[in-house]
Amino acid sequence: MRRRAAAVAVAAGATLGALLMPLAGCGPLDRQPVTVPTVTTPAATGPVLSPTEFRARADAACTRLYSRLGRLGTPPTDSIAEARRYYPAVADAWHRLLDEAGALNPPADLRSPWTEIVEAYRATAQNADENVLLAATDREAIEIVNSDATARMQEAQVFMASRAADIGLRACAGAGSATAPQGG
Repeated sequence: MRRRAAAVAVAAGATLGALLMPLAGCGPLDRQPVTVPTVTTPAATGPVLSPTEFRARADAACTRLYSRLGRLGTPPTDSIAEARRYYPAVADAWHRLLDEAGALNPPADLRSPWTEIVEAYRATAQNADENVLLAATDREAIEIVNSDATARMQEAQVFMASRAADIGLRACAGAGSATAPQGG
């Protein structure tokens, strides 16, 4: 059990590192790193849900997330003003998912993989917050955000979709792998 927990911690750290790594050493657009307040994972609350109820609630939360992201469209590439409106909306969508999904109390056999998924959601919300701060700095910063956001989000969503599929979450797995990545 400890090995699995250690592996989860390493995977979560590697995922977060991979999400944040492209911001360092960006050549002529190199910037001082922005300081982003740490996003915390909400504690599971309420009674332990049945597998059916848990899956229904988790998938409903994911469906709402991907609907919100879909309405936002693709990141703006040539307007810093649009980017400054876009990225806060993306961050808000991820924080709403984290608040809702993180509070779910899954049955014991789904708890470990669900914890991994929620940690990936937390890292994505953290990354979305970083994008908000970068978009607020200047025109060159938004170029960094747009050039790296899609690749970072795709990597995170492959992980999230795979783990979600492992525990029977259809909307979280399907939307995560089929939806155009946003906010990463």
